Amino acid sequence: MLTIEIVAGADTTAISIRSAIYFCLKNPRVWQRLRDELSTAGLTKESCPISYKDSKAIPYLDAIVREALRMLPGVSLSLERYVPEGGFRFQTGEFVPQGAVVGVNPYLICRNKSVWGADAEEFRPERWLRDEEGAETEEAFSARLRKMNDADLSFGAGSRICIGKHMGLMQVYKVVATIATLYDVDLVDPKREWKVTNSWFPRQEGLEVRISRRP
Repeated sequence: MLTIEIVAGADTTAISIRSAIYFCLKNPRVWQRLRDELSTAGLTKESCPISYKDSKAIPYLDAIVREALRMLPGVSLSLERYVPEGGFRFQTGEFVPQGAVVGVNPYLICRNKSVWGADAEEFRPERWLRDEEGAETEEAFSARLRKMNDADLSFGAGSRICIGKHMGLMQVYKVVATIATLYDVDLVDPKREWKVTNSWFPRQEGLEVRISRRP
């Protein structure tokens, strides 16, 4: 079981870390806000490597990680399953017979505008936070968050959810928080878009950065 977690989690965790760094650097205000919130929480270079407990307690970092996973799930092809005995009927009335092979592509679901809004193609961590400036009530936010959680297939769902989810998230939170605390990181060419090739594990190319230790 441990071997499966390590092998299966190597690519997906690296994909998620690259995604978080790339999307933050393409949106400098996001990167700066993250650094500010880490500092406000009292996390400094003396805190590094930052613990999972401390990094998970930063709401904006949580929003960044969830948004990065939404933008590019670590597995971006359909997770196929057989329809069980008796078949399945959707709420809309369509019927799928037993034995049929069905699948849902996490990448597409995570960009469904009926769930994520008109800006579903944009990286906006704030969607995972309560819009206090817009006077969003706690009840309205809870309902919106529940809808997003139900559609979030970045780790699969149900009985077949990724068994290494928490181990992978621990690494992503710790690494992103520690890099943001210890280093100044900038894109070599801020105008250049990276190249993503879809496959079971999406392949990312073109993330070139300058990195130096913060004073």
